Amino acid sequence: MNITAEEIKGERNGEPIHGLVYFALKDKGEKVSNPFKASLFGKHAGVNGLQRHFEQSKEKMKTNPARSVLKNAVELAIHTTDSEKEFKKQLAEQNIQTVVRRNNSGRIYGITFIDNGSRTVWNGSQLDRNLSANLFNDWWNNGNKPELKAQDSPVSNTDPIDNQPKKDLFEFITQEHSHSSDLGLFSLLPQAQGEDYEEEQLANRMKKKKKKGRKL
Repeated sequence: MNITAEEIKGERNGEPIHGLVYFALKDKGEKVSNPFKASLFGKHAGVNGLQRHFEQSKEKMKTNPARSVLKNAVELAIHTTDSEKEFKKQLAEQNIQTVVRRNNSGRIYGITFIDNGSRTVWNGSQLDRNLSANLFNDWWNNGNKPELKAQDSPVSNTDPIDNQPKKDLFEFITQEHSHSSDLGLFSLLPQAQGEDYEEEQLANRMKKKKKKGRKL
């Protein structure tokens, strides 16, 4: 959709500031506009409105039937593909985008699945504890393909009401946006941010140790 959002925090005249600004983007993700305050688009587009939306969505997702359908699709892709590229391609054919987050050394510390059919976003560990980032890191980086019992459960790309194809609302997410630094959207999605918290904290600690070592 060529739009990104950035969170603004700070102080003005001694008063705390916490808000969002939106930018228009080029196809390659470059900003091509001045920032637009969230208030220009209504209260629902601001931090408080989005946080309420996220909390409501979090409760709804606990009983969302899309979870089991997506879980089966991911497990089937693991069972029937041999590489990250094939895995992403198979899910993309079912209108599911895969976003992989890696640290500087290439280790996978987070994986998120965007199901355009149900318009939901899930971390691997939300679908199942066995589908966490560690599994994909061990597979794609260490060559240890997991053995899972997958059920062939197709993912529907049509609206159950009118049986018409759904519009891809996340078309702007492509394979070139695999790294967390490239996609500002996920900083605004609590359920998609920092899937494996311990892994992320470990990566941060390693960075600090390297910086400290350079000072010595």
